[in-house]
Amino acid sequence: MRLAAKLVLLFLIGVLLIVSLFSYLTIQLDQRLAIAEHQRHAAELADAVQQSPTQQSNLWRNELRIRESRIRFVQFNSGNSRYRPAVPAEMIVLSREVTTVRMPDESGGDRLYTYLRTNDSSSDPNSEELLEISSPDPGGGERLRRSLMSSLIALVGVATLSGLVIVVGGVKLVGKPLNQLIDKVHRVGQGDFSQPVQLRSGDELGKLGAAINEMCDQLIHQREELEAETASRIEAVAQLRHAERLNMVGRMAAGIAHEIGTPLNVVSGRAELIASGMLSEDAVRESAQAIQSESQRITKTVRHLLDFARRSAPQRSRQNLNQLISVTSGLMEPLAARHHTELHLDLPDETIFSDIDPSQIQQVLTNLVVNAIQTTDEKGRVKIGLKSVQMTTPGNSNDRPQEFCRIDVVDNGGGISEEDRQRIFEPFFTTKDVGEGTGLGLSISHGIVQEHDGWITVDSEPNQGSTFSVFLPASKQDPSHPQHEESTS
Repeated sequence: MRLAAKLVLLFLIGVLLIVSLFSYLTIQLDQRLAIAEHQRHAAELADAVQQSPTQQSNLWRNELRIRESRIRFVQFNSGNSRYRPAVPAEMIVLSREVTTVRMPDESGGDRLYTYLRTNDSSSDPNSEELLEISSPDPGGGERLRRSLMSSLIALVGVATLSGLVIVVGGVKLVGKPLNQLIDKVHRVGQGDFSQPVQLRSGDELGKLGAAINEMCDQLIHQREELEAETASRIEAVAQLRHAERLNMVGRMAAGIAHEIGTPLNVVSGRAELIASGMLSEDAVRESAQAIQSESQRITKTVRHLLDFARRSAPQRSRQNLNQLISVTSGLMEPLAARHHTELHLDLPDETIFSDIDPSQIQQVLTNLVVNAIQTTDEKGRVKIGLKSVQMTTPGNSNDRPQEFCRIDVVDNGGGISEEDRQRIFEPFFTTKDVGEGTGLGLSISHGIVQEHDGWITVDSEPNQGSTFSVFLPASKQDPSHPQHEESTS
């Protein structure tokens, strides 16, 4: 509607200029026609007067009146004011045969004065005798009023027509289609590509509506392809994570075999003693209790290993990080013992909570601890620390500091070179020997932490050990409500 009003306004301005120019030219033409008519009438009167010597002699004494016309002889530079022209001398063009000038008279109306040369005019322009014929011009004001009235009528007619154009053309032909297009664009901005625009007109607006509908069809098709591709990528990432987890299970199996082998030997020995029948009733009871204890130990170890290896959909919940780290450290103890590496926990007295998927974060910690153990030599030492920190998210220094949970995995191994630090999170990049690593562990861990709105940093120098720090958002819930806490064991 506003666009149509602007177009009509511009149209009205153009019409107003055209009507004004037409009125001006009409007035000028009417004036020229009136002057031409007066000059023709004056020439006839002049011929009649000059053909009669009696009338010529009378004109020098008194002016001649014929109806409303006045005729008299005038002379430039005359000492007698009676013979001076009524029009200022500078307005009379002596080089022409006829000069007509419009001047106001004593009554306030316009009067036309025509000056013609007489047959007795001398060669001196300043002393030349002219015949002055004047007549009132009653049609001047009438012509002006008529021209203004016609212009006003034309302008009112155009304004009325423009109003109809605004109502009919602006609202129906322009306003409604534009409102439909604007509504469609708003819905597209909100992700709603349904309900195509119904514009049956063949003008530019109809073509624009068809183009928007075609664009929406393409966006729907592209969104379906993107959703399918995203689902495929999510499935591939899940498979990679599961494969890396199984790879870690294989690495831990050797260490856990020793952890399981010891209680199995106890179970086997105690069972043989009971089967021999040589034990007393109290000894049998004691052996049975030992078998039960060692069996529970084996069951707990196997359950932790299965929980870690089990593939499950991400499910974030409020978790006790102190407990999660303790359980993960227990799983890593056999592997650390095989590498003669000491595992040390540095946990705070207060309990720290975070909204995480426990199995995924456990995979991250296991990966970091396994890498730390493998980088140390004999008498190696790996420390797992936990604390709360106040800081801003990297890249958002203008944000307010927030509370994050920081998990540090520190080793005293060989460290990482500057060149390798730039690539350690790249998929399939590894510095380990063939068969010892897939190069996916840190890449997958980096992705998991990012999905938890956190990040991983590395601080390492060659021969100075390494520190991997995992930052996770702290839980915003009150830790005093244990009903929201889930067990990670």
